[in-house]
Amino acid sequence: MPVARRAFLPALLLAACCLLAPGPAGAADIQVHREVLDNGLVLQVVERHALPIVTVQMGIRAGAALDPRGAAGTASLTAALLTEGAAGHSANEIADAIEFVGGRLGAGVEEDFARATVTVLSRDLDTGLGLLADVVRRPAFEPKEVERVKKEVLGGIEADEDEPAKVAGKAFDEALFGAHPYAHPPEGDRDGVVAATPESLRAFHDRYYHPDGSVLNFVGDVTVEQARAKARSAFGDWPRGGAAPPAPEPVSPPKGIDLIRIDRPVTQATVIMGHLGLRRSDPDFYPAIVMNYILGGGGFASRLVNSVREEQGLAYSIGSGFTALADPGSFAVQFQTRNAAANQAIAAVQSQLRRIRIGAVTPEELADAKANLVGGFPLRVDTNGEMAGLLTFIEMYGLGTGYFDDYIRNVQAVTRRDVHRIARKYLHPDDAVWVVVANQAEADVRVP
Repeated sequence: MPVARRAFLPALLLAACCLLAPGPAGAADIQVHREVLDNGLVLQVVERHALPIVTVQMGIRAGAALDPRGAAGTASLTAALLTEGAAGHSANEIADAIEFVGGRLGAGVEEDFARATVTVLSRDLDTGLGLLADVVRRPAFEPKEVERVKKEVLGGIEADEDEPAKVAGKAFDEALFGAHPYAHPPEGDRDGVVAATPESLRAFHDRYYHPDGSVLNFVGDVTVEQARAKARSAFGDWPRGGAAPPAPEPVSPPKGIDLIRIDRPVTQATVIMGHLGLRRSDPDFYPAIVMNYILGGGGFASRLVNSVREEQGLAYSIGSGFTALADPGSFAVQFQTRNAAANQAIAAVQSQLRRIRIGAVTPEELADAKANLVGGFPLRVDTNGEMAGLLTFIEMYGLGTGYFDDYIRNVQAVTRRDVHRIARKYLHPDDAVWVVVANQAEADVRVP
């Protein structure tokens, strides 16, 4: 078939270019052009001309946190349906069109924003950008496609019930965030997905999918002038939206220990503990990630791994981390251990949390954490897709185009005193939610 023959060569070339992509650049090598178009759409461009590939990503403030009350999953379904029919073209026609040029097109949602992304050879940028504009601006929400996607999502939600880590994570978020939208996962819950209709998804799209508050990122073999002209052609007549949605009520932090036991016929207990953390825009974010690297975010270099796994042999893997979002997210520690060893592992975790709150970290721990965080940073922008995604993240959380230098400078500026301050401010082992999915008769969990 003619279509298949023409698609075959671009697909091979695109794959080869991805495999031959240059290694990560240092922060000083990353130059971000940012401007705001007349309709409020933010345009960001990073030129990379080594290979004839361009990734374009649209970020929209239409994340799962904006799901209507009682309709969890609306934002996720809206994003999933973008590529399933738009501008008079069916899902198959859209798939054929992007396959014809050997490109990739997709969409998804996170807590605070949605994304739609296209990657094509630079010679096919007009085709790719046209498809992106169609799916973002003119999705069809065909009833048969809505029902098909809903069934797929419901199947995933049902399958999660057989995954102890998923069960524990959902229970943890519900207990911690309460009525805040972060309480439900981005994909939503069964009731919300079942209730979704083409009309409700279209209403969500019409309310939140607008250029003001959105960002369009071009990364790859394209100049600023070309990106500006193409962005204006595809999105310049996209009308502005209305007022911003009201902010959700703040979350009250837990007081005392909230222990949630979920009984399952398993040999391994899955445990999550944690509490509220911080916003991504908080200046404390940088000392917080350095502190967390030492505590449990640094893999085999962390205190939790050394104590719980290496010294006591209680868990194969254990880690901690901050989920920093537009509103304060969570700090959490997660691990698996034998049912009978759950209490010993929990006591070990509590011990390490209390230890880092009251005692100083060593100069070696601090130096290693900073070196690894700074050294690993370029790997986050190794590909055009990763760079485009990070540009969306930066814009959505208001981090500024100086982020690439700011990240390294802020991490390097963290002191041992900062780590101690942050540990005391953000770690609360005696005021936390604990979720334990286990054979409860064997585990008999207690939190000291």
